[in-house]
Order: sequence, then C-alpha cells, then structure tokens
Amino acid sequence: MKVNKLAKLSNIHPETIRMYRQLGLLSPLQHANGYYDYSIADFSSLVYLRKLREYGMSLEDIRVYESSVTPEVMVNMLEEEEETLTKQIAHLKDMQRFLRLEKRHVIESAEVGKESVQVIQSLDEKVDFYGDEVIFEALGELDFKDFYLTSTTCLHISKEVLNGPVEDKMIPLQVGIGMYRFMTDRLQMRVPEKASIIPNGKCISQMVSLRSCEEVNVLQLAPMIEYAKRIKKPYCSDTTAYLARIHHDAGGTIFDFRIRACIEENDIRDPETLKQI
Repeated sequence: MKVNKLAKLSNIHPETIRMYRQLGLLSPLQHANGYYDYSIADFSSLVYLRKLREYGMSLEDIRVYESSVTPEVMVNMLEEEEETLTKQIAHLKDMQRFLRLEKRHVIESAEVGKESVQVIQSLDEKVDFYGDEVIFEALGELDFKDFYLTSTTCLHISKEVLNGPVEDKMIPLQVGIGMYRFMTDRLQMRVPEKASIIPNGKCISQMVSLRSCEEVNVLQLAPMIEYAKRIKKPYCSDTTAYLARIHHDAGGTIFDFRIRACIEENDIRDPETLKQI
C-alpha cells in the first residue's frame, strides 16, 4: 500500500511515517520507480512503534530497544520507563490533591470576616519565609515544579497585634512564601534559621480581603481577635496564611487570604489527613 493509505489506516501523518522509515524504524519494499510499498507487516511495525512512543520512549530509545540482542537490555529500558511513569503518576496525584485543597479555599473565600472564623487543627508545623535573603536561601537548587505546587503565599501579623485591642489602626504586613514541614522534608529543603515557624496545633482562622498586601486595618482582624478573647485563648504564634483567591474589579486587584494563628500547641498529625492534601 502507498504511504497515504497507511496514514489513513493508522491515523498517523504521512510525513511522520516517512520520518520513521528514514530512521530505519520501518522497512517497506522500494520499487524501481522509487515509490515505497508498505505491507501489513509495516503496519504492524508502526503500531508497535507507536505503542513504545506511548510508553514515553524517545525515537532514539526505540532504535536501541529494537536493535537490542538480549532481553536483559530491553527489560532494563522498560523498567526505566516504568520508573518514569511511576513518578509522573505520583506527581499527578499530588496535583489532584492540591486542586481539591485549592477548590476548598475558593469556596471558603465567599465568606469574609466574622462569618468565616473557624477553630481548626493544623496539619503540621508551618514554615514561612519572609524577605528576599531568607527566600533565596531556602529555595537554593529546588525543583520549582514541586515548589509551585506545594507552596502558599503567607502573611505575617504578630501575635502582639492579635492579642491586643481592636482599634481603627493600619499596621504593616509582611508577605512571604510558606510550606508545611512535611513538604519541606519531602523536597529536602534546608530551612533557614530566620524562617518563621508556626507550630502545629489548634488555630483560629478567618478570611480577609485585601486591596494591598502592604498593610491591613486591625478592624479587619476583629473577628479572630474577639473570638480568641471570648474563649480566653490568647494567641501563641504569629499568623500564617493561604492565598485563596485573586480577583479584579473596577477598583483594582483583591487578595482573599485565609489567615490563621495558633492558640494551643500540640503534636497531632493525622497521616490520613495529610494524604488528602
């Protein structure tokens, strides 16, 4: 059959089939007039080749694979592809878990202020990095693909403010990047001494919407400040945060954060819960 018929039969572009032939991966009969005659055997070879491509093998790998004289070499190559796929599957599962977490925070961002106050058990110690020097030291030679997936934007508000009076007063904010301790361990990150550590434990959290990440009015923090006073549990840590949403209106950009701070340290870590994020 001519290349166009094989292309239609296999749903593979003729030029791609010609490339495979030029690489020696297909061996059709060549007539005296220069035309190539592809057989069902060539079709079978093409199907086998594309199967190997679907496994993730490069064309050069396939050339080596098909020219291997021992099964051991072939098995080793297949095991390498299997290991690559295993890593890809793990990464996709991570993406799925973090998408679910992202969805949950977006849903929660619909409520801001008093209605959004929650008492929660944190999942692990939180490690936050503030300032260029600390962030550069923390990131080092990190694999940024995993970093982007597992990091969160955090906000620093001191526990002195959270334990202080509610007043109409603007206070400065620090914006940084944070991760759970089990994530920094997984990524083998070296945590700088100047990193901000939020202990694992029972926390009070609330959603807050900001027009600027440089300052906030203490009145916006009133719900979590007053809640802690009402239950007589002073804050024992500064805040961390999760950037739940960025959106825009006529006035500019709006940042929706879920901020939280610890009121009771503990070492509760639920492995099953950690698997869900």
